[in-house]
Amino acid sequence: MAASMKKTFYYNFFPTKAEEQEEAKKGCSSSGEKQISRVLIEMHDFPDNQPPLLLKHTDQRRIIKAVSVSEIQMGILFFSFSETFEHIFRHWTLDEVNLVLSGYNKFHVLVKDVTDHEETEYRSDRIFFQRLQNDEFYILGCLDVIRNRYLSAGDEIGLAWERDRNGTGMFLFKLLSRSKRAPANIMF
Repeated sequence: MAASMKKTFYYNFFPTKAEEQEEAKKGCSSSGEKQISRVLIEMHDFPDNQPPLLLKHTDQRRIIKAVSVSEIQMGILFFSFSETFEHIFRHWTLDEVNLVLSGYNKFHVLVKDVTDHEETEYRSDRIFFQRLQNDEFYILGCLDVIRNRYLSAGDEIGLAWERDRNGTGMFLFKLLSRSKRAPANIMF
């Protein structure tokens, strides 16, 4: 497995003299204030000899969450900015991250359900990862997974990003436990 790269934003609060001169040539912004630029950069994170992903509670590369009623009804999973950067973008290439950050385009992904001994792969137009307009949340559209797993509010799931030997990236999905509440009657 290749070394993982941690993504972080680098804010340029103090421009170099060359950047100041370039800004002066362009003219200042309409408000007259200096615009603070933000660039996404990568840093080495995990060693090359890291063990394979198992999606257990002790695995720090996974997201474990209880599914909400609204997530089930809309067929998506919400992730906060920090969850996305720590557990997803960290394992993506810089190009993949920039595709999601550059706009509101759907980045189509593969989701592999590893709950049972028989793994099920989901790949369609309805399986995607996307940034919401407010930059605080990201979503994984996975209606087919939610339907086929009969998820209900409070069910605990595990999700992590992994690459196979061919370099193909995918979300690994695992139903960890069922809610003790009665399943919601959801119409699709």
